[in-house]
Parts: sequence; C-alpha cells; structure tokens
Amino acid sequence: MEKFSSKCSSCGYSYVFNPETQTLVCPQCGGMSSINVSLAPQKKELTPQSFVKQNEDATPVYECENCGAKTNVNENSVSGVCPYCGSTNLHSLADNIKFEPDAIVPFQISKQKAREKYKEWLKTRKFVPNKLKSSAKINKMEGCYFPCWNYDFNVQSAYHGVGVNTHTKTVYRNVNGQHVPHSETYETRHPFSGNRFDVFNDYLVSANSQISQNELTALGNFGLQNLKVYSPEFLLGFLSSGFNTGLQEGFDMAKEDVKMEIVSRVKREHSYDSYEKFSVRSVFNSVMWRYIYLPVWICNFNYQKKQYRFLVNGYSGYVTGKVPRSGWKIFGLVFGILLAIGAVVLLALKFS
Repeated sequence: MEKFSSKCSSCGYSYVFNPETQTLVCPQCGGMSSINVSLAPQKKELTPQSFVKQNEDATPVYECENCGAKTNVNENSVSGVCPYCGSTNLHSLADNIKFEPDAIVPFQISKQKAREKYKEWLKTRKFVPNKLKSSAKINKMEGCYFPCWNYDFNVQSAYHGVGVNTHTKTVYRNVNGQHVPHSETYETRHPFSGNRFDVFNDYLVSANSQISQNELTALGNFGLQNLKVYSPEFLLGFLSSGFNTGLQEGFDMAKEDVKMEIVSRVKREHSYDSYEKFSVRSVFNSVMWRYIYLPVWICNFNYQKKQYRFLVNGYSGYVTGKVPRSGWKIFGLVFGILLAIGAVVLLALKFS
C-alpha cells in the first residue's frame, strides 16, 4: 500500500475522515482531500496455512485496565477513553502485534446523526425513566472500526429421525348410565430422512469479544456490498480494534451456529410436533474468508451508579443496547392490570 500523508496540504493540521462526504476534511481550515477508493478484494480459500497480513504501518495499541479491551488509535482519535466501558485507565502496548484488514465498510453515519438515532431509539423503549429520556446524555460516544471474519461456504447435510404428531379424539364413556364425552390424545410416528444443500454468503463472525455475536447480529445490515479495499485514511479520526478471536476459531463458531440453523430448517420443512432419534450430519465445503472492519458508534453512560452501553451501526444507523428501566413505571402497569382484573371480577359477581 502506498504511503499517504494525514496532514492537510494547506495548513499542516491533521485530516479526519468525514462520513457524510466520504472525504478527508481538515478541522482547522476546512481543506478537503479525496480518497482513492477501489472495490474490496475477493475472498481467499480457508486452509490450515491461512494467515492475516501483518500491518507494517500499525498505529499504537492501548489496553483498558478495567475491561481488558485492546484498541488501535491514531493521533486524531486519542481521547483517553475506552470505547467499550468508558474507563480512562488505558496503557500502551508497545509490543502488540497488529494486522491489516482486507476490506472496510467506511462510516456513513456521522456522530451527530448517531446521536439522533439513539434519541429516536430511546423513545421506543418501554419503561425507560423520564429523566433519562429528557437528558439522553451520550458524552462518551466513540466511532470504532470493529473487526469481523467474513466467510462464504456451502453445507451438504444428511438427516434422519422420527417425527411425532400428537392427535386428539373424542370418546364416550359410560358414567352412571350416561354416555359422557372425554378427550383422549394419541401419537403417530413417522420415520423420515433426506439430504439438503445450503449456501451461506457473507457470513459474519465477531472477531473481538468486546462486541458479542448477538450484538453484531442485532446491529443488522452493514452494507457489505459497499466494502472497500482497506486504507488507513478511513481510520483518521476514528478508533479501531484488533481481533482476539482467531480465523479458524471464528469459523468454528460459524459452523456451530450454522449447524443449529440447518437443524431448524429441517424441522420447519417437516413440521412435526416433536422429534425422536433426530440427527443431522453436515459437511462444510468451499470455505472462503476475508478479515474486515465494520463501523460502529459505541457509547457508555452511567445512570444511578450503574453502567449501560448502546451501539449504533455506522452504516445504517440501526441501534441496539440496554437501557435502565423505571421500577415505578413497571409497578404502575402491573397495578393498573390488577385494578382492571378486579373491576371485571366485581362486575361479573354483580350481574351473576
């Protein structure tokens, strides 16, 4: 990769990447510089010898003493705050090995828009304290390029089992000389087997445990069709994290999740009430991979001495996270339901 200058050609101040214009902008004089953008490279075949290219121009790495997260920073993004837990207890890791991603989805959502998306999302949450909704403080929001493994593969599966359906029939019994109807249940069993072929493209696995696989899935679409060849220019003004889940480990995680998904697909296809002696054997083929960076706005905040975090998809603006709940609001809802039930019972007693 060619060397680039992060300094403004007009005033010498450091550029930052602007998500709205997709260019480098100088905060000092307003100067702009374009980025040479090219489409992301094709995925590579996954073999025991596969490795991630080491980054020769790596930025410094800091470790959070509070949560243990490791974060790459550059001169434009050193805030002294951990983007994952909000702690200011950071220390430099001089000997940390850093790796260069194959591709990157640049930020499309600015910090201001991410704040607006958070406030809109907060209004949709139930039982949130009014004080939090009115203040919606997000003082420690950081834009971070988050590492992921991006896989393509197909799966050949063979399955067999016994499907069980439960049925109900009405029978009549003689009770004191009268035929009284009763419901009886019985089961029928149906052996089944088959084969299936499934294709999975652009399967994402979180490469850093600071954002879980569930959180990554909850963030939704990252517009992988907009993947660009990695360039450090996109990182100017933002943080970036290295991986702590290896390439093969990430694929092992993908396989376990996909095996469960295939089991669900087989069961949906046959639609029995329950299953016995059910087994699926899957073989993964044509496995390809890329190491990529995805844009995430991360915010930590404290409320009544408890810490909360939410994430904003830096491409789509979709928000996920946890917020405090108001005990009084929950109590009010439960109390209202109990009052309504009591009123219905009283009316029923009155008219009976």
